[in-house]
Amino acid sequence: MSLRLLLPLGGSALALLLAATTVSAQDYDSESSPRTTCESHFNKTQQCPFEGRARLARQLSVTRCVEDDNWGQRRGMLWVTDGCRAEFVAEERGRGRWPGRGRDRDRDRDGERLVCESYENKEKQCRIRVRHDVRLVKQKSVTPCTEDRNWGWDRRGVWVSDGCRAEFRVY
Repeated sequence: MSLRLLLPLGGSALALLLAATTVSAQDYDSESSPRTTCESHFNKTQQCPFEGRARLARQLSVTRCVEDDNWGQRRGMLWVTDGCRAEFVAEERGRGRWPGRGRDRDRDRDGERLVCESYENKEKQCRIRVRHDVRLVKQKSVTPCTEDRNWGWDRRGVWVSDGCRAEFRVY
């Protein structure tokens, strides 16, 4: 459908076109854990009951969901605001890449922020000491960043490839 055909129809045709547009959801979690959907509609804050440490599993909104910016957690509640709509999973303690990962996580609650970026689809190694975990905090690229596909980590740091550019929190 061309834009010229929509212009004479006015705002209602444009609203219909926008409603029919499919937005691809970004899936940050390939596991089949039980998920909780929490959605901010009309940029209003929404609270959803949630037990355990929340991790963004699948972004549903066009607005990027960024932890501590437009989503977070406190006292058994998950909150979203400013248009963030996503599915969340409870993070399992002790789940990991090597024995012992997940211990003393509360001690490193804030972690260190790291920006690691792949340009021209080349792999990039970003050196940083990883004690327990790495989480994607903010995707900066148009290319979806998917753990174990175009980003990952080990004790020595984070790697990205194939155009993934993101900010990570390192624990």
